[in-house]
Amino acid sequence: MDKRRIRNLGILAHVDAGKTTLTEQMLFNSGSIKSAGNVDKGTSHTDLMPVEKERGISVRAASVSFEWKGVQINLIDTPGHVDFSAEVERSLRVLDCAVLVISAVEGIQAQTETIWNALREMKIPTMIFINKVDRIGACTQRVMNDLKHEFREDFILLNYPVNEAESHATTKDNFTLENESLIETISEHDDILTGKYLNEEKVELHALKTVLKQATISCKIFPVLCGVSKNNIAVEELLDMIIEYFPDAVNDVDAPVSGVVYKIEHDPKLGRIAGVRLFAGTLKNRDIIKNYTANRDEKVSQIKKYFSDRFEDTSLLEAGDIAFISGMPEVMIGDILGDPSKVPGGYSLVEPLLTVKVMPMEDKDYSELAEALQKLSSEDPHLNFTWFKEDREMQVNIMGPIQIEILTELLQNKFNLGSRITPPTVIYKETPAKKGYGSESYTMPKPCWAVVKFEIEPGEPGSGISYSSEVGVNDIERKYQNEIEMILPEALKQGIKGWNVTDIKIKLVDGEHHVVHSRPGDFKLATMMGIMRGLENTDTKLLEPIIAFRISAPEEYLGKVTSDIINMRGSFDPVEIGNGSFTLRGKYPLSTSLDYSIRLNSLTSGKAKLSNNFDGYELCPTDLGVVRNYKGINPLDRSKFILKWRGAIRE
Repeated sequence: MDKRRIRNLGILAHVDAGKTTLTEQMLFNSGSIKSAGNVDKGTSHTDLMPVEKERGISVRAASVSFEWKGVQINLIDTPGHVDFSAEVERSLRVLDCAVLVISAVEGIQAQTETIWNALREMKIPTMIFINKVDRIGACTQRVMNDLKHEFREDFILLNYPVNEAESHATTKDNFTLENESLIETISEHDDILTGKYLNEEKVELHALKTVLKQATISCKIFPVLCGVSKNNIAVEELLDMIIEYFPDAVNDVDAPVSGVVYKIEHDPKLGRIAGVRLFAGTLKNRDIIKNYTANRDEKVSQIKKYFSDRFEDTSLLEAGDIAFISGMPEVMIGDILGDPSKVPGGYSLVEPLLTVKVMPMEDKDYSELAEALQKLSSEDPHLNFTWFKEDREMQVNIMGPIQIEILTELLQNKFNLGSRITPPTVIYKETPAKKGYGSESYTMPKPCWAVVKFEIEPGEPGSGISYSSEVGVNDIERKYQNEIEMILPEALKQGIKGWNVTDIKIKLVDGEHHVVHSRPGDFKLATMMGIMRGLENTDTKLLEPIIAFRISAPEEYLGKVTSDIINMRGSFDPVEIGNGSFTLRGKYPLSTSLDYSIRLNSLTSGKAKLSNNFDGYELCPTDLGVVRNYKGINPLDRSKFILKWRGAIRE
């Protein structure tokens, strides 16, 4: 039996480049829908949530399957707004190939560059679709020049615009034997073709296409098409290219099951649904599969695929394919199912750098709001929902202001809950100020016995948590030492200034258990108190998030922009000047630059281009950071913390 041919395709772009419209036209051309939906009218088939339809932006990645010329395409339409980059991040792990959509007017934008870097890091074969060649200001050649200059790869334009920047713009095929530049670029990637080209021998079109496919799959050449997605111009050609030049998904159905959960949804009828990409093996309804990440068995209830506007039962998921599985109530995004060896690693595209408090409009909705936020956090783990029950305070992490608006609307539309969200606070971190020690002797009231002593000192920037032990198992049994190491991330969630502690080296230097009185959990409790006491002794310094920027603008604005950067406690490299414009690269703190895109746009009358990327955490100048109170019962409040741990104090 012939194996099915499958492409797991991602459509990615900076916001408003037209990727959802392109998706709609692909579905229409394939016959999956009778008419293409319209983003502005809220009728697109991959914008499923009411808030997406109302606002005309994608918030969640949407998976939809269709067929083109005998090949099944599992298309994942991802959000373009930076506030929802986490959806792109999770989708990258399951893609075989990608189309990066770029506006012919705006060209390479901030999110374009971020996505491109991720695609290259993941080695995902990619095509470029230059969209909107009908708009005033469109210039395909300028975009091609920028692609080659900024990304320094071989891009080849396989068609070209006719009547560009006019409403009746169309395109014409550029892949001909008369195109010397195209032949030369492709021939460079094959010795036989290179020889023929240099000897001025005839080069067959079929041979060129064969080499182009090989070079595209190996990410040595990146084919480019231009078109107008809203008018269905060049969309069919793009679909043909996806079939001709992209690789088939590996379809090893006879191997042990190997898959990854990349998406979680909550359906009113089916409950928790997991989007799964299977890299090997086969899953059927009622199968039991090992959750490698959580170390437990999961039962598959139903397997469904999504076609244009509905779920359909398939009862089978084979290697290379994507489907939605119900019946796994505790499964999480990122969980590996079965054999982990076939699953590619993930890619960190973003890190939420802002936090907000979420409060119910009415006190009676407090518990329901917490439950809703837990569900939303399971669908988007970057929210990192934290519930401080003692303080009746709920927090989530966010990327930016648009996400706050969307979160408010989601709570209202999906859960019928009114909510109030505080203005965002920058997420700081803490690191030890110096070397010191923290100890705890938890020996009363019995039965209990856990004695620990930690050496704590600053770690290298970006090193995270480093732990070691010089205590033998005769003094502290291995199972109790495992408890100590296991609880460290929890112990470091809040330091003495109220923030997560990082870039820290911890060494267990002394301690003891008791053969009679030590109980499971004793050393977790002792570690929580000992670490906090150690941080009190070392003191901590605040770390603040730093943003790497690139600004391009007319030369006349250089003085004002550099002055702005300095006023924001920023720094920059030597300025690049040419053709009446400048490019400035450097860094500034997030805390001083939260609204800089708006200010820069006003300063330059919209003529500047700004690209921001998270660059890491650096020491924050004294007295400039934000110090928070400890949420919950502080381990330094020893008696009360022990009572809470023993269940004598209810949360």
